Amino acid sequence: MFLPRLTIGVLLLLLLPPVAGSQKAYSLQVLPLDRSPEWLENEAKIETGFRDSVSLVSQLQSAVFQLQARSWLEASVDTLFWTDKKAVAFLHVGPAYTWSALDPSGVPPGFLNRVGFREKNYRANQAFSYKRLVKLRESLLLYAENNGYPFARIWLDSLRFQGGALGAKLHLDQGPLVSFSGIDLIREQPVSTGFLTRYLGIEAGNLYDRSAVIRARKRLRELPYIKLEADPKVAFNRDEATLKLDLSRQKASRFDFLIGVLPNSDQSGKLLVTGSFKGEWRNAFQRGERIYAAFEQLRPQTQSLRLEMNYPYLLDLPFGLEGNFSLYKRDTSYIDLGYKLGVSYLSGGEDFIQAFAENFRTNLLNVDTAAIVRTGSLPDTLDVNRSFFGLAAAVQRLDYRNNPRKGFAFALKAGAGTKKILRNNLITGLPIEDPYAGLPEKSFQYRIEAQAEAFLPVFSRSTVKTGVQSGFLLAKEPILVNEQFRIGGARLLRGFDEEFIFASRFAVFTLEYRLLLAQNSYLFTFFDQAWVNAQTASTPPGTDPDDYPQGFGAGFSFETKAGIFGISLAFGHRTGEPLDLGSPKVHFGYLSLF
Repeated sequence: MFLPRLTIGVLLLLLLPPVAGSQKAYSLQVLPLDRSPEWLENEAKIETGFRDSVSLVSQLQSAVFQLQARSWLEASVDTLFWTDKKAVAFLHVGPAYTWSALDPSGVPPGFLNRVGFREKNYRANQAFSYKRLVKLRESLLLYAENNGYPFARIWLDSLRFQGGALGAKLHLDQGPLVSFSGIDLIREQPVSTGFLTRYLGIEAGNLYDRSAVIRARKRLRELPYIKLEADPKVAFNRDEATLKLDLSRQKASRFDFLIGVLPNSDQSGKLLVTGSFKGEWRNAFQRGERIYAAFEQLRPQTQSLRLEMNYPYLLDLPFGLEGNFSLYKRDTSYIDLGYKLGVSYLSGGEDFIQAFAENFRTNLLNVDTAAIVRTGSLPDTLDVNRSFFGLAAAVQRLDYRNNPRKGFAFALKAGAGTKKILRNNLITGLPIEDPYAGLPEKSFQYRIEAQAEAFLPVFSRSTVKTGVQSGFLLAKEPILVNEQFRIGGARLLRGFDEEFIFASRFAVFTLEYRLLLAQNSYLFTFFDQAWVNAQTASTPPGTDPDDYPQGFGAGFSFETKAGIFGISLAFGHRTGEPLDLGSPKVHFGYLSLF
């Protein structure tokens, strides 16, 4: 039974005096009729000073509700007197009610078991708890609504009050069993209904699930290529429920390029122009797929190419397929080829767990045979083949992917595999003792990469971005230079040439402040702090392989009808080197959404 709380509030309001304009505080004194003042002070927290009479009555009403919720069901204000700005309330508390018995036979046993019903909490002499009773009611209704009974009702009847004890019978009317009939797109079809069915978990024939309907709004907003024009609605027709969605297309595919004008680290007084061109196509075939291509000119005669394809819900199952190919040519030294194949379990939005296999192969393009003959030792780059198997996972909770103000994103990738050193014919053919003799043909490696970022809103139009990006290559055998991570540049450790720093292990911490001007426009200032371990097979003994480079600067991004333009000015500093404010790194960027 649920007490008529509103009646108490109405009666109290009728006893209110007119609210005066004076600044004098109102005071309240509560006198319990059947309890001591000390008891009341321990059982109910009641303030005594208020700025107006409405706040005073609200506090008094709250105190009554507290007592009723804690088994004093008869608690009520018998009389309320006003003297100028002072109110005196006479409070009747009554006995603390207990249960005589709660008969649950009016509820199917399966429902009671699912919500964790414990009959011992409602037996004779157990304290009556209004909160516990409400929680039981809400749990039963929630379970019913999430398991095919959206019209379920629950109530108490056969109420019995005797000597401060309450007895009742609990009833549940399940109503008709309802199943989903499918999804109906009201406006247009920006993505296939088959994809939406799997993505939202709402399939024809499944029992109606209210939690899935509520979750649909949040999950649809996580898709960057559609816009939810109105909240999802449910239409019931007898024993069927149809989810109606008002969706439209949203620009999510993108083309962008970035040009860097940098002081040349190898030639004093010269400028180095670098560039990257990237394209990303989202939902081009209305299946939620992603196609990505990137080409970068990092320095003269050094280029990279990367192609990626991600296809979710393959054969309408909650699994996706991902493949990528990469090529990296380092001037005339070597060329890297890599590929990856992964199968992902999709848990909603941009979230996934993936099992993958990947391979990296390095082929030397040029060998300094004279140096090998002179020193009798191998160079720090060799022909290598590395194969990894591992797991990856990602979670994204950003309010807007292109320019978030709040939220976070996290990604982790970990793999284990083998490294095989390939013999180069130009080296094995030299008239010297076999230089490969001391190297193991095969060895074991671990490769771990992690990235996390969080956006914390400050003031009304600003956000602070904190982030870390790291990579670790762990192996018993020494690491070669051409196996290392390559960092530095506009996207990781700003203030340095693109991929200028080689690292066997690294972590880059970022702190960035953004002043948001529009949806895709903002001013920003940043500070990057890195830790780099460059230990390789060629590192001289006794040399400290750790370095702590820093980057800082500022820039802005602004949106026009033609696209989003960005420019940044960054300075870099490494341990033991003076800071050169006269040699900034300038980066120009352009992003087009379509």
